[in-house]
Amino acid sequence: MASEYPGWLLKKVQAIAPHLPGQYAAQLLWQRGFREPEQLDGFLNADEYQPTPPSAFGEEMDWAIARIIQAQEQQERVTIWGDFDADGVTATSVLWEGLGQFLSSEQLNYVIPNRLKESHGLNCEGITALKQTGTQLIITCDTGCTNVTEIKYANDLGIDVIVTDHHTLIPNRPPVVALINPRNFEAGHPLATLSGVAVAYKLVEALYLAQPDIPEQPLDELLDLVAIGLIAD
Repeated sequence: MASEYPGWLLKKVQAIAPHLPGQYAAQLLWQRGFREPEQLDGFLNADEYQPTPPSAFGEEMDWAIARIIQAQEQQERVTIWGDFDADGVTATSVLWEGLGQFLSSEQLNYVIPNRLKESHGLNCEGITALKQTGTQLIITCDTGCTNVTEIKYANDLGIDVIVTDHHTLIPNRPPVVALINPRNFEAGHPLATLSGVAVAYKLVEALYLAQPDIPEQPLDELLDLVAIGLIAD
């Protein structure tokens, strides 16, 4: 089996990460699709890693950032709608900490559904309650991309919805301001397998890039939460 990979791969692994068992590491990397030398540097050496920018999500990310800035400028109330598993809770925390650099504590709040009573995703009762407290924008994390009925209900109440999620997409795009989901990428794309917390982080990263002079907390302070959610999911 080990002979299936080319000699350059073993040499590259041994040069970059001599502490790894070269033969088996090379075989595993080859089987996982690492077929070019330039693919290895950032994968095996954190100092050489070049993250894919949030702009890879294209116009959906642009629409999301524009709507958040609108909420910021018009002092609108924004609610983060999360989920109750490790990925969802850390995603909620990332948005709370990240968006909190741009929105005041009076503007921003969050909802995590009750696991036993409400289950996953958006629900109309919760949306009604948010309307009564003045929410004008809901930003989901780790949930929402299949909640068409609930999103339409929110729209009918005058509430916009931004969905950040990583679950399976439905054939027709829901009526949201923006749908940020890595399943829109082709297999093999660097962002294709992100979990919910990582998608939420990309939204915050895009906002940091759009308004770099506002945040007081360094973006990388959120990475511990991202690591927990990614590994747990």
